[in-house]
Amino acid sequence: MNNKNIGVITLCGLIIGPVLGSGIVLLPPLAYKMIGEWSILAWIFIMLLGVVFAYVFIFLSLESPGNEGVAIAVGNTLGNFWREVTSNFLSTAVCFGPTAILITAAEFLKNFSLFSNMNVMILAFGLEIVCVSILAFGVKTLARLTLILTGFTAVLLTLGSVYTLIFSSNIHFSGKQFSFSSFTHTLLLLFWAIIGWEVVGNYIEDIKDPKKTLKKAMTISIIVIIFLYIIVALSLQNISSKEYTIVAIITPLFGSFAAPLISVIASCLCICTYLMIVGGVSRMNASRSIKNKLPSFLAHLNKSGSPINVIMTYFTIHCFILLLAYLKILNLDEILTSANVFFLSNALIGLFTGFKLLKNVKLRIAIIILIASFMFLLFRASIWSLALLIMIFILTLYYRRVSA
Repeated sequence: MNNKNIGVITLCGLIIGPVLGSGIVLLPPLAYKMIGEWSILAWIFIMLLGVVFAYVFIFLSLESPGNEGVAIAVGNTLGNFWREVTSNFLSTAVCFGPTAILITAAEFLKNFSLFSNMNVMILAFGLEIVCVSILAFGVKTLARLTLILTGFTAVLLTLGSVYTLIFSSNIHFSGKQFSFSSFTHTLLLLFWAIIGWEVVGNYIEDIKDPKKTLKKAMTISIIVIIFLYIIVALSLQNISSKEYTIVAIITPLFGSFAAPLISVIASCLCICTYLMIVGGVSRMNASRSIKNKLPSFLAHLNKSGSPINVIMTYFTIHCFILLLAYLKILNLDEILTSANVFFLSNALIGLFTGFKLLKNVKLRIAIIILIASFMFLLFRASIWSLALLIMIFILTLYYRRVSA
């Protein structure tokens, strides 16, 4: 765990792909269909809040560095109970979220004739095996692979969008009147474009010169993410085609290859997200195991320095979730909702911690906006997923009292 394998550029690859995720393919078309050209204003607002969100979580990661990530700063600020709650929320989120991510990737892959007749859950299981194998090779392999996949995605989207804007644009207006309710509803949906920074701190023990590297990587990553979302949103607004999809944006340059390329891009970004989240949280739980917060067998590392027992534990859980989905006991929405409730709750605790530590008034106002928005999203979740959240909270409280 003490090998410093991650530099600035590699860390950028580890951040950008997972933060973009499938959102870069799904969210810009959705926003434009909802509010037309007003979506550009919505994207600018969300990206500004995204800068604050990234800054808060990088700040917390550096405030108390360690592979337990933001939870350490939470514990030092709000108390050890909230440190455990934060870690348990994130650990539970990773029981569900990565499964939903791989199901999404599998659905994109079904666009290829090779996989068209395969069951989505079986295809997702195959991707699960591939991802776990990559994680087993260690953080260096993981970081390099995500860098390659992220670079491939960024280049294709940039080339396609720029070409469309220069050679195939047809500036027009949707004619939609500004609606405050529609605008705010769209903003809430777009908040998913900034989620992902919470896990970066879990890799800090593998980062060369963390203070400088994290700050530089954060700056570069934010610039790239904002650039890609804004240029894609602009291209979408000005394409000649009436089909407002990402495929339509890159079709003028890539022609008939556009649809398969988008499927590859979306699948690659989903895989990047899986690798980063599961890899980071596995490292966090191995570190917790060393400190007797979890069963000792989870602390074991393989020759590559990967927390293989934690990874395999998550693999087993994910296979069980996929089985439930295959048997139609769970569906994608239910799996995704369960994950989102815990990711949002984890982010909220981090934001409260950032609000307490950061004294800048403008930053605090932005954090309040983020907290209010995430709270609204949280309370829109299903009752059973909120009940699961409360159960994990109570179990954490019970365990703390028993072990006190």
